[in-house]
Amino acid sequence: MNGGDMSPTINEGDHMVVDLEQTIIRSGEIYIIEYKKSCVVCRLLRDGDKAIMIFDGAVHSIEESIKNIKVIGRVIEVKSLP
Repeated sequence: MNGGDMSPTINEGDHMVVDLEQTIIRSGEIYIIEYKKSCVVCRLLRDGDKAIMIFDGAVHSIEESIKNIKVIGRVIEVKSLP
């Protein structure tokens, strides 16, 4: 993980195990998505045809049409290195 937007859930330097088969959004789960040509780690909330990207360590969130994001996979485990 690079950056602190998901801290304290996922911290700088943590490694994530991602299930690439899980691309259907389950509200409240953490996903890696492709958004505006970048890979983003965020918690997704589904609201009809919109997704709300929540960043646990930030005060901002982003609301976007589902068709403007590509879900790469769901984060199923976070491993912190000593």
